[in-house]
Amino acid sequence: MIPFSIISPSQLDFGSGKVAIIPDIVKALGTSEKILVLSDKGVAGTGVPAKTSESLEDRGYSVLLVDTVPPEPSIYELDEIAASLRTEKPAVIVAIGGGSVMDSAKILAVLAGKEWSTAELAERGVFRRGIPTIMIPTTAGTGSESTPNAIVLFPEKKLKIGIVSPYFIPNRVVLDPELTIGLPPKLTASTGVDAFCHLLECFISKKANPVSDMMAKEGMRLLLSALPVAYHNGIDLEARSACLLAAYYGGACIAASGTTAVHALSYPLGGTYRIPHGVSNAVLLMPVMRYQKKKIIPRLAEAARAVGLVPKTEELSAEEEADLFMDSVDRLLKELNIPTSLKALGVPDGDLAGLTEAAYGVRRLLDNNPIDLSRQDIRAIYESVK
Repeated sequence: MIPFSIISPSQLDFGSGKVAIIPDIVKALGTSEKILVLSDKGVAGTGVPAKTSESLEDRGYSVLLVDTVPPEPSIYELDEIAASLRTEKPAVIVAIGGGSVMDSAKILAVLAGKEWSTAELAERGVFRRGIPTIMIPTTAGTGSESTPNAIVLFPEKKLKIGIVSPYFIPNRVVLDPELTIGLPPKLTASTGVDAFCHLLECFISKKANPVSDMMAKEGMRLLLSALPVAYHNGIDLEARSACLLAAYYGGACIAASGTTAVHALSYPLGGTYRIPHGVSNAVLLMPVMRYQKKKIIPRLAEAARAVGLVPKTEELSAEEEADLFMDSVDRLLKELNIPTSLKALGVPDGDLAGLTEAAYGVRRLLDNNPIDLSRQDIRAIYESVK
């Protein structure tokens, strides 16, 4: 058995209405100073950040509400927010939103106390904790609430880059499925498939281990049944709960194992065309898995058994079991109306060479892939979905 390490938030609170305990969590962190409630305009429209701010103020805290985190933020956009925070000196960050908000909170927790830029942080690394963070996801996708990763856009490189540090792991996490009820079907689909990518990629990665395998298999089982329900009936609280928990498992798998080629090929798409992270992952999931299927048949077969696809009355070969799993994922993507081509996302054929070179440079993820992918392999995968 290979050696492995597990890092995770110190406490997770799961359940409907749990967002109401935020003041209690802040109190438990032992601060009486200013609290930053961080969000974006979309989530702000639900009223949750404002209500959370009011509940904190009712308990005597000074609160700064910042709801201007942009989708897929760049290093410069984060630098602007960080500069405004240095005079405010918040003692805790309460992040309410999707992956962009939570990833931003991780970076801002460090930059709020330093005169660094985001680019300098990426270059120097994170060697100590910033101010405490509390994460409340409003989408069931990125799993950022349980990862040590913060993804940010470097415009000059036309690439999203992950800044990774164990000190980015949040202090506390609150999973309240009620906060995902208003998620539109299209966003439910793309974020849900993003979570599925995390689970499957971590399951086949070179760093997969017994703990990440356990969470990956349970997360995939939950999503295969619950995600279509949440997509078609967004108010189904049980389905929303299952998706939110599966997304958390996906993030925890990233912390324990790591994503692979799907994410490596996805980052240049987001960096060049500002395609939402979940969408670009969803488009590439099946092409990448098909390309390397023969090399990972045992793992795909194990996944098929874990999620309940293999009839107990039949004796199938490993390849047949793997095919059952691949077919099930393919049906899921079709039911969720996931785009199937780069053209549908506005990517010109002439850009594939540049995308290939950029993806090949994402060594942190490609080196974790179960098989080595050359530039020619990466180009072939892009060509298969152009």
